[in-house]
Amino acid sequence: MPTHSLVQKDAIARARDYRTGDRLCQLACDVFFHKRAKIGYYYSNASLATNSPSSRMVEEIGVQIVINGSFWSQPTVGIGQYLQNLLPWLHRFAPQHRQIMLLPASATLPDVPVGVEVITVKIGGPRQIAKVIFEQVAVPAIAARLARNGRPTVIFVPYFAPPLWSRQPVVTTIGDLIPLLLPAYRGNWFVRAYMALARRAALRSAHILTFSNFSRSAILNYLGLPPERVTVTYLAAGEQYCPAADRAAAQALAAARYGVQPPFIYYVGGLDERKNLYTLLRAFALVRNRNKRVVLAIAGRALGRDPRLFPDIDRMIADLDLGAAVCRIDVPADDGPLLYQACTIFAYPSRYEGFGLPPLEAMACGAPVIVSDASSLPEVVGAAAIRIAPDDIAGWAAAINRLLDDEALRADLSARGLARAASFSYQHTAATTLAILEQVARERELARKPMRQK
Repeated sequence: MPTHSLVQKDAIARARDYRTGDRLCQLACDVFFHKRAKIGYYYSNASLATNSPSSRMVEEIGVQIVINGSFWSQPTVGIGQYLQNLLPWLHRFAPQHRQIMLLPASATLPDVPVGVEVITVKIGGPRQIAKVIFEQVAVPAIAARLARNGRPTVIFVPYFAPPLWSRQPVVTTIGDLIPLLLPAYRGNWFVRAYMALARRAALRSAHILTFSNFSRSAILNYLGLPPERVTVTYLAAGEQYCPAADRAAAQALAAARYGVQPPFIYYVGGLDERKNLYTLLRAFALVRNRNKRVVLAIAGRALGRDPRLFPDIDRMIADLDLGAAVCRIDVPADDGPLLYQACTIFAYPSRYEGFGLPPLEAMACGAPVIVSDASSLPEVVGAAAIRIAPDDIAGWAAAINRLLDDEALRADLSARGLARAASFSYQHTAATTLAILEQVARERELARKPMRQK
C-alpha cells in the first residue's frame, strides 16, 4: 500500500466526496497521485493561526480573502494586470480584511502590495498537471486550514479556474468564454477536459464576476446561472496610461526606439485568429494606395504555432506587398504608453473580446481610436471612438483615411476618448468586488448560524 502525506490524504478524502459525474476532477487527482507529485507550503508572511474569535459580524472581524495568485507574476497578461491593479485598492477600502495570496513556487515574486500576505505552494509533477492540482487541491485545502481560526473565509479566483469542491465559498472572475465558444480556441483533449472542469466548477461558485455586460449575457446564456449570481466589474486602464506631457517628444522617442515616424497606425493586443489582423492589413493596403507616407506598426509576436489559432501575419504582409510599410515591433511593458501617445491612430479590429483593454488604454493616452463594432467593444468605447463592422474592409479603409485627413476629428476623438477612459477606474472595480466578497461571506455566516445553534 502506498503511503501518503497529510495533504495527500486530505486530497484523497475530498476526491471521494466528489459526485460521480465529476470525473474530470477525479482524473486530475488520479494523475496527480500516479505521478507522485508532492505539495509543500512555504509561508512568507502569512500565518495559519487557528485561535477562534467570538462570533461577530463580517464587518467587525473582517473577512479572510484567499486569492489564487497564479497570474501575479505576469504583469503583461490581462489577468496579471487585473490583480496588480485590484489588490491595492481592496486593502485601501477595507484594511480590516485579511488578504492571503497563494502563489505557485515556480512563479517569480514581484513587489507585493501593502496588506497582502503570501503563501508559496510547491507542487511536483508535470507543469500542466501541477497547475490543475494547485487550482483544484492546494487552493481549497489551504483555505480550509486558514478558516480554522473561525474568521469568515472566501476564496477569490481571478480567472476561469475555480475549484470544483471547496468547504469555503468561491468568487470567480470569468473574463470571457472564448475557449468554450470559439472553435479555434478549444485546443487539444487536455484543454477541452480542463475547460469542461472549469465550466462545471463555475456552476458551484457562490458568485461570478465578469468584465462587461456582453460577457455577462454570454455567461448567463451558456452556463445557465441565475442573474443574481453574475455581476459586472469593468476593468480600467492603469495609472501609467496618460497623455504625453510633450507629444512631439514622445513621437521622437518612438521613432528612435522603434523606427516609426508619424503618421502611423498602431495595433497591439495579440495576434491570434479572433484579433482579425487580416481585415486591418487589407484595409491598410487600400489606404496605402492614396497615402504612401503612412506606416502600420504591429506590436507583439504569435504565442503559438497552430495556424488555425495564429495566422501567418508575415505571409499576409508579403502577399499584400506591404513589407516596406508594416513595422513588426516588440514593445516592453514600460513602453506600452509611449506607442499609444505617439501614434496617429490606434486601430483594433478584433471580432471577439470579453472587455477589450487596449482601446481603453489608447484612449487614456489621447489616441484617436477605431474599433470593431462587435462583442464588448461598443460597450467599452461608447461614442468616443469610430466603430466599424469587423469584416467591412472598405469601411475600415475609409475610416482610417478620414482620420488621417481630418486633424479636427482626431482632436475631437482624443478629447472624447480621454473623458471616456476616465469614467473607468479600479477604485470602482475594487468597490464592486469588495461588496460581492463581503456579501458572499455574510451569506455563508448566516447559513452557518442555524448549524451552530443545533
